[in-house]
Amino acid sequence: MRRILRFYHNWSVTSKFVIIFVSILFVSLLLTGYTLYRQAAESAIEQAQVIMEQNLLQTKTSIEEKVKMTENISQIIAFDSRIQTLLDSNFTNESFQLQDYRDNVAPSIDNIMRQNPYIHSIHVYMSNPQIPELYGGYDGFFSISRIEDDENYRSLLDDNTIKSEWRSIHKEKLLLVRPDVSPVADVFSYNRKIYSFHDFGIAGLVEIEITEGELFKPVRDSVSGNIGDVYIADGEGVIVSDHVAEAYRASAEQMGLEEWISGESVNTLAEVNGSRSIVISIPLAGPSLRIIGVFPVSHVVEKVQDSLYTTLFVLAAALLVLSLLVYFVTVKLLSRMKMLLKAMKQVREDSLGVSVPVTGNDEFSQMTHSFNHMTTRIHDLVERVYKSELLEREAEVKALESQINPHFLYNTLATISWVARKANAPDVTRISDSLAKFYRLVLNKGSSETLVANELEMVKAYLVIQKFRFEERFDTVFEIEDEVGEYVTLKNILQPLVENALVHGIDPKRSHGTIIIKAGVEDGRVVLRIIDDGVGMTARRLADVREQRPLESAGSGYALANITSRLRSHYGEEHRLELFSRPGIGTVITITFQARRLT
Repeated sequence: MRRILRFYHNWSVTSKFVIIFVSILFVSLLLTGYTLYRQAAESAIEQAQVIMEQNLLQTKTSIEEKVKMTENISQIIAFDSRIQTLLDSNFTNESFQLQDYRDNVAPSIDNIMRQNPYIHSIHVYMSNPQIPELYGGYDGFFSISRIEDDENYRSLLDDNTIKSEWRSIHKEKLLLVRPDVSPVADVFSYNRKIYSFHDFGIAGLVEIEITEGELFKPVRDSVSGNIGDVYIADGEGVIVSDHVAEAYRASAEQMGLEEWISGESVNTLAEVNGSRSIVISIPLAGPSLRIIGVFPVSHVVEKVQDSLYTTLFVLAAALLVLSLLVYFVTVKLLSRMKMLLKAMKQVREDSLGVSVPVTGNDEFSQMTHSFNHMTTRIHDLVERVYKSELLEREAEVKALESQINPHFLYNTLATISWVARKANAPDVTRISDSLAKFYRLVLNKGSSETLVANELEMVKAYLVIQKFRFEERFDTVFEIEDEVGEYVTLKNILQPLVENALVHGIDPKRSHGTIIIKAGVEDGRVVLRIIDDGVGMTARRLADVREQRPLESAGSGYALANITSRLRSHYGEEHRLELFSRPGIGTVITITFQARRLT
């Protein structure tokens, strides 16, 4: 990374401008092209979903029309009075009955097949064993004994609650040998009971067969098959349409379609056999079938991809033209910058009389004007800097001299402490050590800020000294949260307030008193609180102190006014100083400011 940055820094400004601009433009065009492609692809997919669904719905309608027509034809046959009369009759094989059977009843089935060429065969099974079988090529009247033992008919024949049912794909029922027919067709069949007029029992059964090819012809004629695959699955999840050869008679699970063979209609995007596809599943009325269309998205967005390549070519050409334009514009603009840079190098070599001609009023001209103005003042600035250096050295000498007094004070207090210990005067030792600690914390190496922990230590040192002065007439209680000591505060804002509590609160009381010092953090703010049980203040005196008006007692209110001024100067409006007092009860002073750790 460092090598790359070093290599980048060594480029000329022209190269940087051109490369950065081309990079930004390239990324912008790339993102724009990608966004347009995504939007176009998504729009194409959405349109394809609508179109394919409409196409499959039309296919569904065509299939359901044949299903409905088949059911209607079955109903027509089942309720045909001539057929019902025949099946209910006491057939004696008399010539007139047989003649009517052959000439009037049987041809009606043949007429129905001629009028509906999509029907593969019609079988009428008769429960009356007296009626002889009569049949032609694909239709006829047969004895019901032919199917009584067939398991495929048992549920319909045995269950009185079922009047009719569809049977899924199976081989056609060959009731007579037809050598001219090969192979045996795959058909769907619809069976309906024919009830007797006399006892409402089963007089017969009509069976209509439709070949798979004829029933699903609308699927083959649909344009959707050119874009993807359309399957027809039955209620058991078996593919029963052969227009997708490899899927015929396979299970939906094998084809990756098990998720969409039941439930309501579906139109969604999903992964099918590793390909992102539009999947549309629509249930069919009648023989418990379902149309499932699988259309790979790649086929849908193929034209969008072609448009994308054209767009990318146009964008690349535009990028090249714009890059050349930026290069020439940058070179032209930076030629004036190079003149200014040459003049700066001369100034760096102590040639202060350099001047660059100013042309125009753009940013480069303003820079040139500022440069010329700068060179005319350098001489004066050099002299001023020389003089300021002399003054700075003089200030440093004075600062060193000012540090002598604190050191002298510390040394003096150390000497007093040593003499006190030698004279076995522990009280003097404690006072001198506390005073030394107090002044060290007050001075704080000249900094205006300190830690809250240091401020509290300074107050403790101050109170040790005052204990001797007031002869143990007061107690101090510190309620300090552990974390508050890490935050920063203004130096020496607590000691003057504690001194006020002693001088103006506890001392006039003439009895034992208590000072409580609290420090904590609330809602991200440091809270410092001084509480005393001294004489307190009247409402008038409290108002004078708050408004910083002159008071009768010397020095009274000065500390509070001074601290208020320092807080306002340091924290602005981000602080609060609250004062509460009642005569005979005491005084509470609370300082609040933003919590900040030492950086």
